[in-house]
Amino acid sequence: MSVFRKRSKSDAQTEYTCNIRFLDDTETIQLTFKKDTLGQWLFDRVCEKLNLVEKDYFGLRYVDTENQRHWLDPLKSVYRQLKGLNKMVLCFRVKFYPEDPMKLHEEITRYYLFLQLRRDLHHGRLLCPHDESIQLAAYIIQSEVGDYDPQDHLPGYVSEFKMLPKQTPKHEEKIMEAHKALAGEVPADCEANFLRKAASMDTYGVDPHQVKDQRGDPLYLGVTHLGIMTFRGSRRTQLFKWNQIRRIAYEGKMFIIIYSGSEEEDAGSSKKDLNIAAVTLCFRDVKKHQTVGYKCLTAPAAKYLWRCAVEQQLFFTLSSSATAPKIRSGGSLFSRGSKFRFSGRCQNEAYEASENIHRSEPPFARTSSLPNFGKRNHGNEKNNTLIRDSRTTESFREEAAIDVPSSIVLGESPAITPTKEEVIEAGPQVKAPLASVEAFEEKIQKTVSAPVTAAQPPPAYKENGQVVKERPAVLETSIDETLPYEPNNTLEDSDEDRLVDKPNLDEQIKQLEEEIINPSFQKDLNLSPPEAVQPVAKETPKKEPVKTSSGVCVKAVMISVVIMLLLSMALFYVVFFSPIKHPIISKMRHSLAFLEPVKDLLIHKTNQVVGYFKK
Repeated sequence: MSVFRKRSKSDAQTEYTCNIRFLDDTETIQLTFKKDTLGQWLFDRVCEKLNLVEKDYFGLRYVDTENQRHWLDPLKSVYRQLKGLNKMVLCFRVKFYPEDPMKLHEEITRYYLFLQLRRDLHHGRLLCPHDESIQLAAYIIQSEVGDYDPQDHLPGYVSEFKMLPKQTPKHEEKIMEAHKALAGEVPADCEANFLRKAASMDTYGVDPHQVKDQRGDPLYLGVTHLGIMTFRGSRRTQLFKWNQIRRIAYEGKMFIIIYSGSEEEDAGSSKKDLNIAAVTLCFRDVKKHQTVGYKCLTAPAAKYLWRCAVEQQLFFTLSSSATAPKIRSGGSLFSRGSKFRFSGRCQNEAYEASENIHRSEPPFARTSSLPNFGKRNHGNEKNNTLIRDSRTTESFREEAAIDVPSSIVLGESPAITPTKEEVIEAGPQVKAPLASVEAFEEKIQKTVSAPVTAAQPPPAYKENGQVVKERPAVLETSIDETLPYEPNNTLEDSDEDRLVDKPNLDEQIKQLEEEIINPSFQKDLNLSPPEAVQPVAKETPKKEPVKTSSGVCVKAVMISVVIMLLLSMALFYVVFFSPIKHPIISKMRHSLAFLEPVKDLLIHKTNQVVGYFKK
């Protein structure tokens, strides 16, 4: 049987389906691809759906089976990257945050950047002072609901919008006061002001990576247009600018930065006299190539951080993508390491391409996180020609809306499952009549709730228009405290699709039937189990042994030792027994003259073996 199987034409023509999620989490689309489809083709189809031309700043992100995030490589096949995933889900996200957001030519591009920064603010990645966060939240409210009106915006309306990582009632009062002061601003102006203020912050564009320093203290490492920076507590502790970094590498779990002296020393030395400048130059040469390492949680996390850092450095520092070098790191004796090849355009080329866009501003629909919330009309909304519905085409209307529970977004324990009423209320509304199903549910509800008497539950809290089971406890302390930089890295986006999908109506009914049949459930409710129905014993799946990489390493070591022995024997034969009279071989014979006794011993033993077989 041949080891290499020839791929049939049917395999090449097999189509696969993946789901694409967007920044507003309101809708998703499905795209089909084949085994040889490249990531660039899939990304181009997504941008066509969004009517997006300035696409150099965006990308598609997914999560592998080990819960490690990755950016979809445009130069590799989609099937190769998503192979092994139970659900092929990719999320449209901002990959490169532009240094100046207002240099983006089209309003639709700035709107998608606004949606990404709003997510960053909500999940704690965009950390800012208290006053700045209040103003940013007020811009979001003004863009969502328009001017403040006491008839439509009753007390506590801000609490329905989840915008800050630790939002308290005192924060919401401040946000309401700031919202009142923004009367008359249209969504485009609010988003532009939001982008300008967010771009001036230290954590703008930071994709945080949790690492440990040399002493083992945990901290966060971020990669932005400025360089690589570290965050400890609530402040930025160090910044390695791109022009200081000489090399970026990784080895196992270690992420390594080799950098030179700071720009402040370079600028200060030019103002001193010659003698002091010479001393400064010598001192700078001593520490010219300093090395610092950070330990990541896993080896794949270190590799992902290395790829992100290298790609960000090339995007923001290259003058032309044609001069992008091929970079390799992580290689050792028994591994080839990883190599990276930059694709696409750099920031300078993206700016030039934006200036050459001559189409009229494309109309698009701004989505609301609270669709049923009362929204006032802006006074000059007629001048804002961008509030139109062009993206809601027939292909989008056919897709179901994504409903992300607030308890999941806030990072609560996924073990808390919502009740039947909450699941049905949060799910999509079904307009078709389901008389038999409703009657069956009503019957079950009466049977279950009749013998049970419990206290009335507290009023449900709403966040982003959804019912949450519990409101997170927040200390009612001073709101002027600076929060530590603790971004939610586990479930900060809907792209971390490691959660179980909400069951549909049929699955909910089936689950209720199984609960009623369960004897323990009937015992708690003082119900007698039906005689006709017997509980079905479920077979417990056998746990497969976890395969470790130790066997693979031992095998690689043994193969390497055997190869080295064979090469040594071949070299020994060429040097001592071959009639080759090459200068290099002669020099090697002279250098290895101390091995002549070994040669004589081998000849003697060989003659003995040959004589034994001749007898």
